Amino acid sequence: MINYADRINSLPPYLFAAIDKAKAEVIKKGVDVINLGIGDPDMPTPPHIVEAMKKSLDNADRHKYPSYEGMLSFRKAAAQWYRKTMNVTLDPEDEVLTLIGSKEGIAHIPLAFLNPGMYLLFLIRISCLQYRIHTCKRKTLQDAASC
Repeated sequence: MINYADRINSLPPYLFAAIDKAKAEVIKKGVDVINLGIGDPDMPTPPHIVEAMKKSLDNADRHKYPSYEGMLSFRKAAAQWYRKTMNVTLDPEDEVLTLIGSKEGIAHIPLAFLNPGMYLLFLIRISCLQYRIHTCKRKTLQDAASC
C-alpha cells in the first residue's frame, strides 16, 4: 500500500469530485440535471474555433514545449485584456505569468512568498469554495465554508 504524506492526507475531498458523484447518482435515477458545476463546456466548441485550432497545428512552432514563462504574445494579450477590462496596467514582460489554471496560481502563492511558520491572510472574500478550502486553515469542508 502506498502511504501519502501528511499534507496530502489532511486535504479534504475535492469539492467538484463530490459534486460529480452526487450528480451521477441522481442521473442514474433518471433525473434531468442542469449542470452548474465546474464550468466545463457541455456544448461542442464553435466550428470557427475548431478550424483555427486545426490551422494552428500546421505551424511547426506549436509542436514544442512553450517556454517556462509562456508565450509573450499571450502575456501581451492578457495585459491588454486587464487594461481594457479592469483599467489595470501590467507589464507583460515581468508582471504577467502564464499558468495552467487559476488554482495553480492560488496554490503556489504561499509556496513562493511564505517560509515555514509564516501565515497568509486573505483580506478579500474568495467566493469560490474550492479556493477557500486551500487558503484557510480548516479541519472539515464545513469549516472551509466559513473562512
